Amino acid sequence: MANPPLLLCDTDVLVQLFLAGELRLLIDLKKSYGIQPAVVLEVDLELRWVRKYRDRFVPQLDKALRSETLKKLDVALFQSLLANAKPGTSWASFQALGAQYYGYVQLGEAYTFAAGLSLAVPAASNDFSAIQTLNAQMLVLPAPIIRCFDLLVFAHRTDILDMKACDKARSELLKNGEGLPKPFQNSSFADGMKSFVCRLLDGTQPAGTAAPSYSSTLAITRI
Repeated sequence: MANPPLLLCDTDVLVQLFLAGELRLLIDLKKSYGIQPAVVLEVDLELRWVRKYRDRFVPQLDKALRSETLKKLDVALFQSLLANAKPGTSWASFQALGAQYYGYVQLGEAYTFAAGLSLAVPAASNDFSAIQTLNAQMLVLPAPIIRCFDLLVFAHRTDILDMKACDKARSELLKNGEGLPKPFQNSSFADGMKSFVCRLLDGTQPAGTAAPSYSSTLAITRI
């Protein structure tokens, strides 16, 4: 199966990557795997004023957009990807789905998940509360949903980040009061990896895997 063309990043994942100062993993996803990290317009807006951090991330966001480490999912980019979407998918249908999801979860999550579903690409989000809320409403989610620590573990296993950089990222997130997956809360990065089930792998997806869900594993191959 071909690598997805996009990874749609939610606000909370990018906040953690900006805090850690680690966009190398996003750069390598694009360069080595042909996967373009992207944000919906609503996430771009949210990142420009985060309640806890105010406008702290604007310089990093603008730099990432200028270098195309991140791209905005505007109408032109959306329409360029319709060949692999479900028949009948359009910008209007995506907007309507985002508005529906926004009735239950915050703006960034709503439109990130709606875009992932519309274009059949994975999303990156840490917001398990939003996932639970949408599940309770029997609403479909992108498959899979990649967490920040999936990206960090993947980056270490593929030699993008060494253990020192990963431990530094973990420490920076703890210092800023960011939520961490349970295996990493009271353990070093190396110890946390031992019991963390990573949703992003380098390699070929084995045959006979279960139907995709938000917690399924995505295997990608170098281009």
